[in-house]
Amino acid sequence: MVAREIEARKCPLCGGTMVKSKTRRAGYARFFWAPPWKSRLTGILKPVIEATPWLCLDCGAVIAFVDENELSALRQEFEENREVSL
Repeated sequence: MVAREIEARKCPLCGGTMVKSKTRRAGYARFFWAPPWKSRLTGILKPVIEATPWLCLDCGAVIAFVDENELSALRQEFEENREVSL
């Protein structure tokens, strides 16, 4: 059996160990988030953001996390839209 490294992180709820799902696209383990600042027209091109589910082995919570690159792009879009709406 070949050992592979398993990604882990600290659970923000209980401080336990969280492990990353093998894939974000398998079965029912899919989480979507739609940016509220996008219109229907701009949302057609990229309507939702996919997030990867992580399971806490201590409290059993499943939390979806967005990749760091995607998150920084979303943060930048949000800041630009917030400045326009002020």
